[in-house]
Amino acid sequence: FKRVCNAPPLQGSQARLPPFRFRPLDMGSEAPHPGMMLGIDAEFVMVTPPERTFSANLEVLVRGSRLGLARVSVLRGEGRLAGVPCIDDYVRAVEPVHDHLTRYSGLVPGDLEPSTSRHYLTTMKHAYLKLRYLVDAGCVFVGHGLKKDFRMINLVVPPEQVVDTVELFSFARARKMSLRFLASYLCGANIQAQVHDSVEDARAALKLYEVYRKLVADGTFEDKLSELYRWGKQYGWEPVALDAQGSPIPPVLAGTPTGGVGVL
Repeated sequence: FKRVCNAPPLQGSQARLPPFRFRPLDMGSEAPHPGMMLGIDAEFVMVTPPERTFSANLEVLVRGSRLGLARVSVLRGEGRLAGVPCIDDYVRAVEPVHDHLTRYSGLVPGDLEPSTSRHYLTTMKHAYLKLRYLVDAGCVFVGHGLKKDFRMINLVVPPEQVVDTVELFSFARARKMSLRFLASYLCGANIQAQVHDSVEDARAALKLYEVYRKLVADGTFEDKLSELYRWGKQYGWEPVALDAQGSPIPPVLAGTPTGGVGVL
């Protein structure tokens, strides 16, 4: 694990690249262990587009789009370096990318190619081995919408090692709230304003979990969750602005339109 985490990028150790955003775990003082909390988020690109055909004048989806892992970020969730990335892997594309899905991935053409990428580029095998080691070590992963991410990475994680904020902040059979909405309402954070960033999203999930635990400890979680749903139904599910006291400002007063967003 230490060797893989400290390996040079595919561009080579002599490549002139900007400073990397991550700091590998110190295996002397930060060795992965059962219960160690980590924030995680992943970004994907479209490898092949959906295939459609027409039957009886109706468009029929024959096969959905195929996505591939393009970036995965893991952040420390506790301790002196809480919130600092220990992994921020960009995964080399082994086949042509049909669409980088920049609005949702933050990735642009060239990011996944050794000859042009300005990021820490590695192989899918190395990215997977790092995650597999952390899972086997018993680490607990905090993120938003992790079921889909883990399925697409083909990573099996025991349920007791997963803290999914999309599930924590929801009532049974009620709509799921987006990370962007929750982060703005509960943390006053404006994320995903232009594009997604897996480090930013993982950090937001860690902050949400911190808020969740505080609300539970105070005995106010159910009230706050009901408040979130009331707000969303009345004003929409877009990010909110907070006043000086930390209370949300209705969109008509904040000068922003209402609308709806899904779970991102």
